[in-house]
Amino acid sequence: MSDSPDVQLNSTENGQRMATLIGIGAGILDVPAFAYLGLLLFDDLVFGAFVGLLVGLGTYLFLPVAMADDGTHTPEETPPMDTSHPLRRFHRAAAGLALMPAGILLFAWGLVSQTLLLGVLATSVIAAVIYVSLAVLLPQRLA
Repeated sequence: MSDSPDVQLNSTENGQRMATLIGIGAGILDVPAFAYLGLLLFDDLVFGAFVGLLVGLGTYLFLPVAMADDGTHTPEETPPMDTSHPLRRFHRAAAGLALMPAGILLFAWGLVSQTLLLGVLATSVIAAVIYVSLAVLLPQRLA
């Protein structure tokens, strides 16, 4: 009886909901942690909170996708994808994997230089390059 499609569907939905809640929790915890580090190292609570928001948003976008993917999809279960335009759809895992290092690089830039505008521009370009490359390379089932 536990192998019925309704039970499997319900457990899949519960698993996705739990992964989303864990992603939200982990993302929220990044904001005060980086805000405290920003206050401690730079005497700037807003800069630390902004970096925490970037890292937290990246964690929220990537973690549920990574937790839900078990890697056991057969070609029949995988939906067909449009390989001619891989950047037409938002790729959630690629965005998460681009935002997390962008936040860390911006924080490191604050340690090295006082010119934050240049750091924001540089990390934005780096995040865009990471997103575009991962959106093309990662499988669409992670989108």
